[in-house]
Amino acid sequence: MQRVLFVTGKGGVGKSTLSSATAFKTSKLGYDTLLISTDPAHTLSDLFGIRINAEETRIAENLEAVQVDVVHEVTKHYAEIMEFITEVLKARQIDEIVAYEIANFPGITGAAALLKLLRYLEEGTHDVYVLDMVPSGDALRILYLPFIFSRFSRKFMKLFAPFIDFGRPLASITNIPLPSREVIETEVKLLDMLERIHALITDPKVTSLRIVMNPDAFSIENAKRTLVQASIYGLNTDLVFINKIYPEELSNGYLGDWLKAQKEYLARCELEFSPIPIKKVRLFSKEVRGLEAIESLTNEVFGEEDPAKVYHESRPIEILNYSKGFEIVVRIPNVKKEDLEVERFGDELLVHLTTEIGRSAIILPLPAIAYKYSMKRAKIINGELHIYFGEVDE
Repeated sequence: MQRVLFVTGKGGVGKSTLSSATAFKTSKLGYDTLLISTDPAHTLSDLFGIRINAEETRIAENLEAVQVDVVHEVTKHYAEIMEFITEVLKARQIDEIVAYEIANFPGITGAAALLKLLRYLEEGTHDVYVLDMVPSGDALRILYLPFIFSRFSRKFMKLFAPFIDFGRPLASITNIPLPSREVIETEVKLLDMLERIHALITDPKVTSLRIVMNPDAFSIENAKRTLVQASIYGLNTDLVFINKIYPEELSNGYLGDWLKAQKEYLARCELEFSPIPIKKVRLFSKEVRGLEAIESLTNEVFGEEDPAKVYHESRPIEILNYSKGFEIVVRIPNVKKEDLEVERFGDELLVHLTTEIGRSAIILPLPAIAYKYSMKRAKIINGELHIYFGEVDE
């Protein structure tokens, strides 16, 4: 079975480095591996010291890398749709340059990467695909595109196509162009492709999401939001990397306070990301660049492990949707009702826990839909915390 590993996290935490280490290790284990970058900064070229572009570039035995060329992909797959959107905007007296900027919708680089990934998977070109994704929020929205474009949209477009010519007179009156048959055919094809990739990326046996963070407040909060989004979107997060951990020998120097803070953050992560496995990666004494440095990092992070395996399969956080509210299910084993207190602060939940090592707290970011509802109740059921949200009382 082919494996897809998405690696994401806040900008600057080391996504590209750990993506490269993952791909390097799988290639060393004999998997034919493709490392795909969606980062427009061309970070992989800097890491390996080899020019990597839109064509597969050989890095080492069993390892190739490719940089998604968004211009090429958009021209190939989106040209007709973008032209139509641009014509509509121009008809509304919007400058042509501005119209093209608007038509080039956000996330198009990642969408192009998904379509490219689908072609690789269906052609069976490699055993393992490691995707170095754009920063977390954008990455997760990109991965959800297949669900947004549903079967209904595809069927609607197919039904609409035969009647396209009847709308021409109306288009001339309103001065708003109608999509051509080519546009509709392209969109139907696109929707079909997105549906197929959606089935693959939500299959935990095929696809895993791996989150990279640093041991600091901003990075950890970003990682938790990514985890919540992944739960909403149906992706299996099977591994967390905590990168750039200061070594113990810095405890008595200038960075002593930072090291102490990092230890506290690491303890928090053990609690807040449980039961997902965590890999702790030390800060190297110099920048990781070149095959030799990447191999050194790889050996330290994975040892004899196989990064292509599924490290964990479950949703530590699950979002259940109802007609008049929703429910958050958080897996917190070995906690009693009397040891638990839940509070809401705006778009976050604060879960206080009393354990054998003292009182601690988990901060959970809420999904955007929570703005519509108020927290109603919370209870423990078989080692799971169930938090219910419903309509605001009048």
